[in-house]
Amino acid sequence: MTENNHYIAGLIGKYLENSLNAEEESALTEWINASEDNRRLFAELNDPQQLVASLQQFYAYDTNRISRRISEQVPAFGPVMTPVHRVHFIRRWGWAAAVALLLAGSAYLLVNKKDTPAPIATKAVEITPGTQGAILTLADGRQVVLDSMASGVVAHQGGTSVVLSEGKLQYDPTGKAADGIQYNKMTTPKGRQFEVTLPDGTKVWLNAASSIRYPTAFTGNERKVEVYGEACFEVARDAGKPFLVNVNNKASIEVLGTLFNVNAYENEKTINTTLLNGSIKVAIHPASIVLKPGQQAQISTASGINKPVGNIEIINHPDMEKTMAWKNGLFNFEGAGIEEVMRQLERWYNIDVVYENGIPDIQFIGEMSRQISLSDLLEILRRTEVDFRVEGRKLIVLNK
Repeated sequence: MTENNHYIAGLIGKYLENSLNAEEESALTEWINASEDNRRLFAELNDPQQLVASLQQFYAYDTNRISRRISEQVPAFGPVMTPVHRVHFIRRWGWAAAVALLLAGSAYLLVNKKDTPAPIATKAVEITPGTQGAILTLADGRQVVLDSMASGVVAHQGGTSVVLSEGKLQYDPTGKAADGIQYNKMTTPKGRQFEVTLPDGTKVWLNAASSIRYPTAFTGNERKVEVYGEACFEVARDAGKPFLVNVNNKASIEVLGTLFNVNAYENEKTINTTLLNGSIKVAIHPASIVLKPGQQAQISTASGINKPVGNIEIINHPDMEKTMAWKNGLFNFEGAGIEEVMRQLERWYNIDVVYENGIPDIQFIGEMSRQISLSDLLEILRRTEVDFRVEGRKLIVLNK
């Protein structure tokens, strides 16, 4: 094990903890781009489709273990319905003082049994909430860590300048497009979210553990991108070039100009496409539907609900506040069971969740800031009939 491997391992650990400074980020980026093996190893840590398998091994931030992994792989670089227990967070439209505290990063919890004292528990390891950041994979395979990079030109891609400005990425045409189509890929690991403006002016907000692949210049008679996870699109209008979204290689969305959100995480029971304004067509072979503003298309998936896989259902009055909460800096747990809540926490706090004594039957109501630390959030949740134990970056749910 070389000293350099240990140093790189430390940088990877700090990256996962959101604590790299600009100099360290530059050093990590240089290491990533030094070889294909380095890129492959780092990609294991940041590909939303490989996170569970890869990160369990790394989240303890044991630099010795990461160094050994670097040495091994990169030697050159060294049907009965039961009542649910409903847990109420103070709603945004109630109690002005509570709202002010919530926006400051605090929250309150009301439970049905107010006379039940909160259990005394060991303070959880301090895990901070997610932040702005992403990995940009360029056309030649090089990867750029954008988390704390200074504003300026990141790269030149096929006649387009890739520019980072105020923590957002945009593509500015600089000349004639290169022959052939070149693609970039934006990936947000767990604990990150990011905004990118595509070459046509379309704005995309990526939630945690998501990715979007797109050309560096839209040529031909259509604009096509691929998305995994969750993203909000504000599509630039161009009637001559419809905007097409390939969703997890399972469904497609056709757009002319609109604002919509798509939630297509692999571990959710449905792919949800929610239209805020404009018009879109959602398709999964052989069916398709056209959505109107204020409607949501739900496609059942293999992990599914009690409906045929691939079934499309229109929800006429979806909860828009809940759908857009993540983009507005909030958790909205309205009507959510504990599994849904925990999946959100996994993605935002960069943790893994396991259940020790079965899955508690609890339903939540209300919302809170996404800027609250995990330990503070757990103290709130401990006032329910659930307790937790934190081991490194593993959250163990204890059913009382």
